[in-house]
Amino acid sequence: MAHVNGTPQNEGRPSEHLPATRRTDEAAVETVRVGRRPPFAEDLVRSLDEASSAVGALVDHGQSSDVSVSALTVLVCTGSTPADVLQAAAEAARQAPNLEPHGLALTKTPGPVEGMWEWALTMTVSARDPQTHEYGGHTHHADRLRGEQ
Repeated sequence: MAHVNGTPQNEGRPSEHLPATRRTDEAAVETVRVGRRPPFAEDLVRSLDEASSAVGALVDHGQSSDVSVSALTVLVCTGSTPADVLQAAAEAARQAPNLEPHGLALTKTPGPVEGMWEWALTMTVSARDPQTHEYGGHTHHADRLRGEQ
């Protein structure tokens, strides 16, 4: 999905599905400013709308499965080697100890130059709810009742 961050969007060209590149005067990290809609808000709303529509159109065939829509936060670290992206993810975790990682996905993708590859690590994270003090990810839950050993 293309980021809406002030960068002109491709109109009907084949690369329109790729993230928009940043101008040299734009920050490398999209920041949220109080009182202003963050640059990625329209992307998030559009994605949630599409996902909700898809889930709403599903037909229940009696399977023992479920599909839900969730707005999860991801940090995407990119680099030229797997070690670079893993180190970047570790540094992000050190800088934000209140973020709880829920999942990691490491990918190798074609780079900007023929024959060059880039690595990306997508880390799904959440912060504790200020009222319940629980994390919002699927991997966190209340203590399980366990039988006596």
